[in-house]
Amino acid sequence: MRAQWAALAMAVSCAAAAAPERVIFATPGAGTAIGLLSEVIKKNHLDEHNGIALDIKYFDPAATEQAVVLRRADVGIFPVISAARVNLMGQRIRLFAPALINHNSVMLQKGVKADKLADLKGKRIGTLDRISMTYTTLATLAKMQGFDLDQDFKLTLSPPPVLMGLFLRGELDALVIYEPLVTRLVGEGHQEMMRLDDAWRQETGQPMVALAIAAYDDWLAAHPDAARRVFRTMTDAIAVIGKMPRQVIEQQREFLQVKTEAQTARLAERLPHLYPTRWDRPLIENMELLLKKNVELSLLEKLPEDDIFVILK
Repeated sequence: MRAQWAALAMAVSCAAAAAPERVIFATPGAGTAIGLLSEVIKKNHLDEHNGIALDIKYFDPAATEQAVVLRRADVGIFPVISAARVNLMGQRIRLFAPALINHNSVMLQKGVKADKLADLKGKRIGTLDRISMTYTTLATLAKMQGFDLDQDFKLTLSPPPVLMGLFLRGELDALVIYEPLVTRLVGEGHQEMMRLDDAWRQETGQPMVALAIAAYDDWLAAHPDAARRVFRTMTDAIAVIGKMPRQVIEQQREFLQVKTEAQTARLAERLPHLYPTRWDRPLIENMELLLKKNVELSLLEKLPEDDIFVILK
């Protein structure tokens, strides 16, 4: 009998040891290209294949970053500029995996004529909260063109559903929003005045890599194996989207809020170009350039003393 109990205890112990580690993952939800990564992960069981169990929690974009900062999630999506800013405030957030190239555009209200940001000075512009990639990168580009985003434009800062409602009711002259909502608005007859990534490329010759996967440094130190598995899971999801974007869109039409064949075709062409396919020193230097430009423009006081970018070993 004693031998039977010992065998049973060993079996239970082995089963527990084999169970994948649960990681709470914060991400924006439906209607976002970054949230699509989580849907692809779960659809294809990529976390399970990599020996991890992602417990995905959906938020609006700004609340996603707050969830990481407030430790309501172990890991999550985080803007590069905001990561530097919270580190200067003592929050030791680290970026350790790729997420997204800037996918925001300036959309014009029907009847509004504008070719550049200068044409929108004094106009009503809707965008996301200040911690978001949308706001921080828009502020960067505005400052590069000689404008103060808060002083030179009439800003409305709100979550995406509120902004979309205001814009569609004609209460905003312009809306700075991301894919796939950009594709939806183009399909409804709104003009895409400027893609933020295009404007950055014209100035620097590089894509604007502005979102990454983040965690606190103490979590990474305590969970190195889980962190590596999260990294592989994210890069696997990016690879799936890159290889078969149209199939992914067809599978996730409801999540992406795609309604027409024209929207599907347009998004299938754009999606593969939105996600970085590597995480290495050249990509980190790309993100560092964005931070250095923010310091140069006095949008950041200085660079963090510690390196906020981590290449997992």
